[in-house]
Amino acid sequence: MAMQVKVARLHPDQVERYEQLHRDIPADNEKHMREAGIASLRIFREGLTLFMIVESDPSLVVPDRVVDLQLEEEWHRLTGECFASFWQDAVGVYRLER
Repeated sequence: MAMQVKVARLHPDQVERYEQLHRDIPADNEKHMREAGIASLRIFREGLTLFMIVESDPSLVVPDRVVDLQLEEEWHRLTGECFASFWQDAVGVYRLER
């Protein structure tokens, strides 16, 4: 399982719109994410800053999956208008493991 942590920033007047879009994610968008091997995707917000944690598993990728590019582009257009700065990789600072 691979994990990525990303950070982004919203425009102050786009917080509610961004959250509304995520309350109503189209089922096909979620299907595409699952078929791409995403086991878990969580987004957190503190003020205007977003934190996204993505856990993916290559064994979950659906071979020969068909991606609806129009659906993907529309989602990126809708959410993209909300961002003051788009998703960037977060830098790991500390990790405690058993």
